Amino acid sequence: WNSYPLGYFHITHPVHIFLSAIVTTAMFWKYEKQFWKAIVIALLGVIPICSLSDVILPYLGGILLKTPVVFHLCLVEEPWLVFPACFLGIFSGMIFLKHVEKLTELGHLSHILISSLASLLYLISFDITLWSGSLSIVFAITLLAVWLPCCLSDIVFPLVFVKGSHPHIPCCNHHPHDY
Repeated sequence: WNSYPLGYFHITHPVHIFLSAIVTTAMFWKYEKQFWKAIVIALLGVIPICSLSDVILPYLGGILLKTPVVFHLCLVEEPWLVFPACFLGIFSGMIFLKHVEKLTELGHLSHILISSLASLLYLISFDITLWSGSLSIVFAITLLAVWLPCCLSDIVFPLVFVKGSHPHIPCCNHHPHDY
């Protein structure tokens, strides 16, 4: 547990949660400014999905690669890393949305980059030799661990809970007469 990659993982994982919370909250807040609803949506859309992306899928990938991987869920083992990062991201998303142009787009890009790094660091924390023999598999695991969960968390999840139909939200722009 004293490996450098795992130590770096404990930096990237909370940063990933922070960035995800900014984007998820800002995406919801852009269309509906309901304070408590935004907090609940961000908590539910960020913490489980970041855990899936950074820990669970890389852990399963390590098992697939027959790596001596240990399941380490920061949410349970180090909640002081997870929750402050999430709440700081939630409030930042609410506050900075009106001050930072393209916050959701820039935040999503940053979120994807740091999530990729966190997933890789978790996976290689237990066997650094994965790089030499299984680079393509490590890349595939990282892509799967990041792409689907993070896009769901940032874009789809918060918009599902926006109340009513909004013409500026592509997923909510349904009119019965258009079918």
